[in-house]
Amino acid sequence: MKKVFGIDLGTTYSCISWVDEHGKPVVIPNAEGESTTPSVVFFESEDSIVVGQHAKDVAHLYPDRVVESVKRAMGDAEWEFEVFKQCYKPQEISAKILQKLANDAAGETGETVEDVVITCPAYFGTNEKEATRQAGAIAGLNVRYVIPEPTAAAIAYGIDLDRPQSVLVYDLGGGTFDVTLIDVREGRIEVIATGGERELGGKDWDSDIVSYLAQEFETQTGIAADRVVSDPETYQELLLDAERCKKTLTSRESHQQRVQFESERATVELTRERFNEITAGRLEQTISLTRDLLKRAASKGFDRIDTLLLVGGSTYMPQVKERVERELAGTEVKRLDPNQIVAKGAALFGYRCQLNDEIEIRISELSGSQGADESTEGASAAMREQAKQQVAEAHGLALPGLKRLVDTEVINVSSKSFGLKVIDASGRVGVTNLVYVDDQVPRSITRAFQTHEEAQTAASLEVFENLDQRKDAEVLLDPEAQCVLLGEAQLEFVHALPQGSPIEVTFELTSDGLLKVHGRDPTTHREVRAEFTTKSILSEEAVAAARSRALAMKVS
Repeated sequence: MKKVFGIDLGTTYSCISWVDEHGKPVVIPNAEGESTTPSVVFFESEDSIVVGQHAKDVAHLYPDRVVESVKRAMGDAEWEFEVFKQCYKPQEISAKILQKLANDAAGETGETVEDVVITCPAYFGTNEKEATRQAGAIAGLNVRYVIPEPTAAAIAYGIDLDRPQSVLVYDLGGGTFDVTLIDVREGRIEVIATGGERELGGKDWDSDIVSYLAQEFETQTGIAADRVVSDPETYQELLLDAERCKKTLTSRESHQQRVQFESERATVELTRERFNEITAGRLEQTISLTRDLLKRAASKGFDRIDTLLLVGGSTYMPQVKERVERELAGTEVKRLDPNQIVAKGAALFGYRCQLNDEIEIRISELSGSQGADESTEGASAAMREQAKQQVAEAHGLALPGLKRLVDTEVINVSSKSFGLKVIDASGRVGVTNLVYVDDQVPRSITRAFQTHEEAQTAASLEVFENLDQRKDAEVLLDPEAQCVLLGEAQLEFVHALPQGSPIEVTFELTSDGLLKVHGRDPTTHREVRAEFTTKSILSEEAVAAARSRALAMKVS
């Protein structure tokens, strides 16, 4: 049975994990011996790609051939990177990072990396999640699931808990911020509410340091700060310096940084106190998002937090722990492998998939059936228990441990609301949501609508993604300002229908956050089904072409 690997595809750093022979999740080091790999891609030549630390080191030398923080562009239809007369979409750049992780893991473990679970920010919508899945396909991987990063962290933390807990996962990574409340109890890990910001992370703290260094350089030399940061090579150097400053200030009270531009040099001192001052706005933004989330959770009856789990490399900054502890006074704060816990949780989720696959096979064998699907539905409890015992023995696991992993129900919520464009009786155009933020997934809901015009021959089903939470509001006005168009499907009628004729629309949102829409005309029995994608999502042909191109290139 193929192993399923877990991948934390991060904005600034990524890593890959698996469950070892002892049933423990372990991060696999890359070819350089490091547990994490910088998510930086360097196009060394037309057919050679370098990913990781070396790519990061040469970014200031070849700014036009290096891509960083591509995760922030996932799902962006307009973003592309051109190099050597070839244009690349975010999925293709992310695929290079995945190839590096998979190749290095295969070299380290001797196992071919094919089946994977990839994590993404909790607030990623349909486009971003599907783009992540496509990145895996382009890299030659079989993406079993795309799961939210806080959920993965909660699995790694909560699978062995011996008492129920409400866990607030505060995930501040290199480029993104997530905050999620998760209820963990025996047999169940349930996401209650989630939120975050896709462009808020450690890189923004770095940018603030760069601005400070440039301003201090201007004070000492008279050279305008704008000139300094507008020079690509100098700016990249300053970003590397800023990251080093930030890391130094986690353990020291001050840092001396040398800045050079053209023929001028200056030494700038940055104290931890000053660092905290210039980045305070960033930190307060995370607190504001956390407060908003807690209000939503309280409205659902969850107003207690037992544990605050700090996740993401940026939570190593002392100011972060101090501020969240002050905000949530009295709450137990834990920081467990912030750089690795997400990948480990993804590996555990993948291992869960693998074990369940093996259990299905065992049940099929025990029942004497040729098809696992038909055998599992009618399998007795005794047969299922026997299959679990056999799989546990095959993996050297105690039966209770295996059952805790495979039987634990993982429940996620939708990070966005999804609605349909409508026209009311007065002619106003708006959006009526069928799925709301924090609704449990998977979810299926059917709503009745009516034709708007006399002698209408078709209905246009325009689907929008938004962040509206007002379940008492029927219509969101100005959808262009508040919503993102996911896609459109045409429901054509057999003959023209009178005004007010019924139309049924069903939204099905999968546990992966992918949306399927079904439109039905009860009068003429016409139907239309659609899986909504936009121009930011590549076609199957484009994915296949990108995959062929990617696998033909050397990635190291």
